[in-house]
Amino acid sequence: MFKKYIRLVTVIAITAFLPMPAYCQANDSRIQSVLETLGEGLRNKDMQLIRKTFSEDVSISTEMGAGTNNLLETILQHVNFGAVELLPGSIQTGKDTVYVNVRFVLQQSKPQESIIAFDSENKILFIDYFDRLFGQSRYRKSSLAAVIPFRQKGQSIVLSVKLNNNGHRLSFLLDTGADGMAIKKSLADSLGIKANYTQNTNIVGGRTQVSISSENTVHLTDSLSLTGQNMAIFDKIGNNLDGIIGLNLIKKYITKIDFDNQKIYLYSFGDYHYAGDDITIPVRMHRALVIIPSELGITEMQSVMGNFLLDTGANYNLIAFSNFVREKQLLQSGFKPESMGTTVSMGYSTPVYHGKAYEFRVGNIIKNNIPVTLQASALNSSTHNDEIDGSIGIQFWAGYNLIIDLLKKEIRLTPRKYT
Repeated sequence: MFKKYIRLVTVIAITAFLPMPAYCQANDSRIQSVLETLGEGLRNKDMQLIRKTFSEDVSISTEMGAGTNNLLETILQHVNFGAVELLPGSIQTGKDTVYVNVRFVLQQSKPQESIIAFDSENKILFIDYFDRLFGQSRYRKSSLAAVIPFRQKGQSIVLSVKLNNNGHRLSFLLDTGADGMAIKKSLADSLGIKANYTQNTNIVGGRTQVSISSENTVHLTDSLSLTGQNMAIFDKIGNNLDGIIGLNLIKKYITKIDFDNQKIYLYSFGDYHYAGDDITIPVRMHRALVIIPSELGITEMQSVMGNFLLDTGANYNLIAFSNFVREKQLLQSGFKPESMGTTVSMGYSTPVYHGKAYEFRVGNIIKNNIPVTLQASALNSSTHNDEIDGSIGIQFWAGYNLIIDLLKKEIRLTPRKYT
């Protein structure tokens, strides 16, 4: 939703592999061919040729999809490449991934060694050197950056923050269903926060234009502030709160949300040590939002796959968006609504039907008889893009302590003992 400003940082060469079990058969000649194509593309700054070597699931830093193109363009603007050399005897295999050590020969700069990961079709999943250019790496030791207390309003996560040079404490919702920040207009006016420009954005029910204030500083603790932040200005913020913090934190840190102790722990991206008894859920990034492949059994007889948004800002368990409901004919599947109503966003009203789904699967988690809302089509509207089919709200996530690691594209969940 918001324009991002990215600055390349100094990198450190990393050559060590983590131990990997030998499950996936590496094709040495094919990998060598892909690296030659990658080198040619980098040397000639040919985006199209480089993209031919990438998997559909490739990531740079915490970005996937269109976001990788933006970061790749930034890299090509700042780095002049010579070649990509495969280091002898460096190919190692994991269950579904092949890892190789390479040397990037750079023009007018010293070479950089890196790990490159390939999928089972010999397409590139990530290049650690590219991640390091943006200050991140899977292979550096992770360290604690900050601890942020929060309170819960209902089950929602509310942070106490300060804005710019103002000393007043404000209540901001942690909303992973938003890619940026927002503030209530009346509060923005009182704090002297002015809009710098406007832009179109997707909302429930259609598209609208919002005003954006740029270059704000959000103080989360005495030692941690987010600078240069864009902030949308909305007439109203839900739950009578002052504003919203979207994925701003989660894109910068491994984020541990500890509901039991009402604290958020932020760690630098890297080799974070997990307890070992958690549940791992793979995630993807789409248009700067976090989506989770899931399976919805609306009845015992009908089960459909979909991509659902990680949405801690939504006060429900599960919602299926209108395009998905219509395409999969969920309202004609034998679903028995227990009630109906409407949702209103930016003046757009959308009918919804509430009931129970027979089963919902997220990774290895299976929820039976889970509350679900099916969103019908609003008149003359296009609710959401085709690749986001619904969202999983805070009532689902509050049953777990969770760790979100967008560099590794995974969420780790530990069930809470007394929920």
